[in-house]
Amino acid sequence: MRGLRGAMNLHDVVIPVLDLAVTLEWERPEREHPVIVIISAGGRMLGVVADRIDGITTVPDDQRHDTRDTGNGLVFSHTFGHPETGAVVSILDADAILALPGVPAVADQASGPPAGTAATAGAGVPMLLVRCGDFRLAVSLVDIHTVLPQLVVTESPMAGELCRGVTAYMNDWVPVVDLALALGLGSSAGTQGLLWSFPEGLVALQVAEVVEIVTLDRAQIRPLPALGMANAHRFRGVAQVPGHGQHLMVDPAGLSADETLSALARLNTPREDVTVPDGRPAGGRTTDLDRYLTYRVGVEVATPLGQIAEILAYPDDLAPLAGTGGGLLGLFTHRDIVASLISLDQLIGRPPAIDPDTSRVLLVEQEGNHIGYVVEGLGAIEHSVWEEDGRATDPGRLDGSPLVQIGADPDGRLLPRLDLAGWAATLSSAPPEGLPPAG
Repeated sequence: MRGLRGAMNLHDVVIPVLDLAVTLEWERPEREHPVIVIISAGGRMLGVVADRIDGITTVPDDQRHDTRDTGNGLVFSHTFGHPETGAVVSILDADAILALPGVPAVADQASGPPAGTAATAGAGVPMLLVRCGDFRLAVSLVDIHTVLPQLVVTESPMAGELCRGVTAYMNDWVPVVDLALALGLGSSAGTQGLLWSFPEGLVALQVAEVVEIVTLDRAQIRPLPALGMANAHRFRGVAQVPGHGQHLMVDPAGLSADETLSALARLNTPREDVTVPDGRPAGGRTTDLDRYLTYRVGVEVATPLGQIAEILAYPDDLAPLAGTGGGLLGLFTHRDIVASLISLDQLIGRPPAIDPDTSRVLLVEQEGNHIGYVVEGLGAIEHSVWEEDGRATDPGRLDGSPLVQIGADPDGRLLPRLDLAGWAATLSSAPPEGLPPAG
């Protein structure tokens, strides 16, 4: 399908990723730091590529203008006027995007299965189409741990006819197996892989090419003939995939029960080249982790996404409050609230670096008080992989903030975790250096 970029693994769910600009043949600028936004509707999920994140906002019903009655196939449901700039903003219609011809999606586990698909024989099955030599295979997307778009195979003593060597993944060396050979189809080669999870560990299944993600109706899957294939138990059947031809459907249960692959999965070994990022304290946790907004205040830092009510442009109309200290710049009105505007740079003891065109304001609400923290620029919404057990810090104590690791070893970044909500509560109740209570 035009615009399908591949898939991403999010909490062990493999989600297809679509570049909507390519799909709809829109003109788009060159992306420097693209992000993936997950949309969900009707129990289905899809990742959509975006140029950047400009902000988070809530739009009241009476300020949204319906555009769905135009009958011209738009993928927008409403428009609204940006509360700060007055610019017209279009709201993407997730249902319309998911209804585009050929758009794949997976079940949204958070909302439960789509109505009528939990037990019906005709429910759509998301499949990943791959090629192994001359063989065309379809593998259940939800059973794949992750996709390895570039499979780098390293020599290993365990290499043999079936095992090609090992590949680096996270902190371990994972055995690489020729998928075609494992399925009894003969030897092949490839530079891409599917990471398969066994109870004992992981195995990388080598394929020649990851072709596309499709959704098949169960009725499209036909059983194999009783004669002619000694390894028929490794397959669920055959499907004629529109636009791609006939594919053998790999049986995920049979693959997971393979004793040879399970034995190889037990041979995952730690990588000696993996080092803990400099400065990471001992201890910490790798469970009950949070989602973070990363951003810059001279250095890169992170704040739990749930603390941020909205992300705003720098206000045009600011009532200055000079000489109050603590980084306070003044007051601004946003909708029906008055908020304090604080330079986060100044609050943490750095020179202010405010550019009204590129700076953003992180609006935090704490017990009815609102503080807008000015930051130099946004990063992305990211999941942590390790968090230092929290220790309380006073506003402005960047060096004493607990650390979070964004990204896996050895390339993970250790960032200070700024508790903007906690700082807002402290600033509101006990203003330092004459700082007035936040509005």
